[in-house]
Amino acid sequence: MKRENRNFLVALLGAVALTLNSNNAAAQTVASDNAAQEQVLQVKNHRERLWQVLDQSRANDYVPVFFNIHFDAKQGWKAVQSHIDWLRTTHVDIVNVKYEYFPKIQRVESPADWKNIREWDTSEWDEQLLVVRELKRELGDDFLIIPTVFSPLRVLIQTAGSSFSSDREGRQRIIKIIKQDPKAIVPALEKVTRQLVYYIRAARLAGADGFYISSQGDDLEEFGGKVFQDILKPYDRQLSDVAAEVAPFNILHICESGGHFTAETFNDYLDYPGSVINPPLHNWQGKSLTLKEISSLFRRPVLGGLNNRGAIKDGTWEELKAEIDQILENAPQNFIFGADDSLPNDIDQEKVRRAVDYIHTWRVTHNKELKN
Repeated sequence: MKRENRNFLVALLGAVALTLNSNNAAAQTVASDNAAQEQVLQVKNHRERLWQVLDQSRANDYVPVFFNIHFDAKQGWKAVQSHIDWLRTTHVDIVNVKYEYFPKIQRVESPADWKNIREWDTSEWDEQLLVVRELKRELGDDFLIIPTVFSPLRVLIQTAGSSFSSDREGRQRIIKIIKQDPKAIVPALEKVTRQLVYYIRAARLAGADGFYISSQGDDLEEFGGKVFQDILKPYDRQLSDVAAEVAPFNILHICESGGHFTAETFNDYLDYPGSVINPPLHNWQGKSLTLKEISSLFRRPVLGGLNNRGAIKDGTWEELKAEIDQILENAPQNFIFGADDSLPNDIDQEKVRRAVDYIHTWRVTHNKELKN
């Protein structure tokens, strides 16, 4: 064989060997990643994985995910099925019983009318409690069932004549009445708070494992400072106190819908109970706190990180994945991935599922050493 041919054959065989070795190494890497993912996914059910987050002595390898939307169906089996469909389609780890409860309207025209607000009959909660009870029956003990509870002020505004989000003009009318004499709403706040406390206790008996307490002074620019601290907070916080008394896993959702947070307004919530904090990362005046800073400030795990109307809604998969990577690179060791607030109702659920699956094993597949 000529020297040139022999040299060519040697080079060809070397290239083939190198390719085979590279393919074997890649296959071993994929197999290793798959094995790691399987190990993480098979260790515990969804409920046990969330208990692990509360154990702050070590990092959680599996990253649970909490995303929610406002379902069109509010009551009955359609509502139950909507929650189950969302759970099964998106692979999220928590069943958030999301509803918009509209009490009967009691028209308020002046501050003097607040004392005339009547409590509604507790039977008004029956349909909401049915949803909790049926979800518990359908899902058993695999998932935590966490109903939302809105703040007394938010429900009072509904009671006084403004729907939850669509009637902005009516809502501003009621806010204007409240600002005329904030102390005048106290008798009405007391009645609404009693109703919400009833619901928390009844929902716990119906199968709820805890509550997603949506705490807010509503419009911060209008009800922040002493109005919140002296008038609104005692009733707002009472819901978190009762939830902590009766249930083992509660999420304090500091809602961003009512304005922009500052260090001062955010600190108003430091003394609230709650197993996990869901902060408004993307609605601050000036520089916001990081997830690690908030976890350290509250001395509890944090839920959140994602802008609920950012890449998850309108971005490409690569843009969303980059946002997820950045969040998890900088997240505290005990962490539940989520958003500032509910995702838009028209969200692409397959895109959500792809994100959730990516997040669940991120810490294993990326082999990150976690540091606080």
